[in-house]
Amino acid sequence: MSHPLHGARPLDLTAGFPNAVAPLTAEWEQISGRAIVAAVERNPELRDRVGEIGLRHLMRDGQVVLEKLAVSVASGSINPLKTFTEHATPTWRRRRVSMDDVTDLYEGLRIAVATVLSGEAAELADRALLEGIAVLKWHRRLGGDTRKRNRILKAIYKGA
Repeated sequence: MSHPLHGARPLDLTAGFPNAVAPLTAEWEQISGRAIVAAVERNPELRDRVGEIGLRHLMRDGQVVLEKLAVSVASGSINPLKTFTEHATPTWRRRRVSMDDVTDLYEGLRIAVATVLSGEAAELADRALLEGIAVLKWHRRLGGDTRKRNRILKAIYKGA
């Protein structure tokens, strides 16, 4: 995200679709709840793996992602959400949240946001979420992610 002290102009929140952001920000909790439901439908073992408290944490994370998505849609740029995803990845790793689980959340948000936005604003939101998913997939390949591993490869790397 640009910062005036770095010599870049701040984002113009009227350059994109500021009128489309109002329904998005008014229904953050409902949209985030729909996104969690869609994420669990997409990956049923998510509920068992993270539990009820983990789903609540993901729902809260979904609300923050929606806030950054609203800035992206209002400014007409995908950079606010992409930058947020890049900077939030260490926090998710510290909380032992798999990048696959966050990817499921972003996919659920794609479905949930499509019910609220329409037209070019929906296309921009979808592009921004897809760019966030690309960032998550890049971070997934780094060491330390808590995803399920292949048991055979794990045994080979251990030297067993």
